[in-house]
Amino acid sequence: MVRPASNTCPGASNNLDSDCTVTSQPRPQRLSVGDRIHMFPSRTKTFQILILFASLAFVLAACSSDRGSGDEGDFVLNMYRGADEVGGESIGFDDLIAREDRPILLNFWAGNCPPCRAEMPALQAAWERYGDQVLFIGVDIGPYVGLGSYGQGKDLIEELGITYPTGSTGNRTIVTDWRVSSMPTTFFLNSNGRVHDTVLGALSASRLSQKILALIAANAS
Repeated sequence: MVRPASNTCPGASNNLDSDCTVTSQPRPQRLSVGDRIHMFPSRTKTFQILILFASLAFVLAACSSDRGSGDEGDFVLNMYRGADEVGGESIGFDDLIAREDRPILLNFWAGNCPPCRAEMPALQAAWERYGDQVLFIGVDIGPYVGLGSYGQGKDLIEELGITYPTGSTGNRTIVTDWRVSSMPTTFFLNSNGRVHDTVLGALSASRLSQKILALIAANAS
């Protein structure tokens, strides 16, 4: 999680810089009203500029963290399972969204990821229950996060009897494109491909059902 840096003095480190230094000065001469008028505009302008930059930084930070922007990035799925469900052994995710009427559960997992393994039976059970209303897509990104090979991914879904559409991708930027910072990570997208919700970490069966029902309701509204 990105946490905003705390800095009470712009540019400050352990030592205060010239903008924040308080030093002993000889008692200043009394300024005339005219002198004060000439002094304050420059300080006011500097303050306004600082406020402008702070506001801009806040807006940019908010935009960059918006997972619902629709700009998470396209990728090609190479299916391990469920080619018939998605329309081919390989398919672009954007193409899949365009042809699919159902909302989508997009789950990033890896073959050598214990929490992913623990979550998969709940995903399989939910697929069997809600698969006619929500399309499930599992994406093995093990090689890109150091959590197993494609072979290990295939072995895992074989061992667990996974039948919902699952595959891998050759897009090495998928982790950064989708800002995957925890394994597993699950995105809940409406039928237009917009992110409705995101869950970092493994989902329990009950929480998974709650999220799916919320997605179905939101997609229908």
